[in-house]
Amino acid sequence: MAGDIANPRIWEGADAYVAPTGTTAPVDVTTAWAAPWEALGLLSEDGASETREADSTDHFAWGGILVRTTRSKHKRSMKVTALEDNAVVFGLVNPGSTASTDETGLTTRTVKVPTSDIKAFGLETRDGAITRRRIIPRAEVVEVGEIKLSDSDMTAFELTIMVYPDADGVLYVDLTDDEQAEDLGS
Repeated sequence: MAGDIANPRIWEGADAYVAPTGTTAPVDVTTAWAAPWEALGLLSEDGASETREADSTDHFAWGGILVRTTRSKHKRSMKVTALEDNAVVFGLVNPGSTASTDETGLTTRTVKVPTSDIKAFGLETRDGAITRRRIIPRAEVVEVGEIKLSDSDMTAFELTIMVYPDADGVLYVDLTDDEQAEDLGS
């Protein structure tokens, strides 16, 4: 059998974070996520998922020989499901809305039509002693799944986060202490 059975990963733990764009992110996997990074709270056991979409066009020479494929309109998004209805999640689900608490402890949430709210996101996953951090400098929640209010199902907030590239085309940076991660060179 080729391969190493120690290399496959099952990410047993995870945390997701959000901060204003331009916020300095940790540069390793041990430094704490300092303010203004805020955790989303408990996440669904379904984990996070990444989706990639792009258009491709095949170019053929005379005689039907494929000579090249060009790609355009690349999109990348992440999905994560938050299980807490805290202030951080409320702000992502309802960008542009407000919440305030009075002296009696009563919180009033005023929900407005969503506005664009580009933020920085971080996703930390762990498999035993191995940690991976994904730092996304520019992204925003573009879709919120159905929110079910029920006596039999937990309320959850499925967030689709659209990832935007920077001026150099960088979508995100992954940091890991996983020995199987490879230096691909320049």
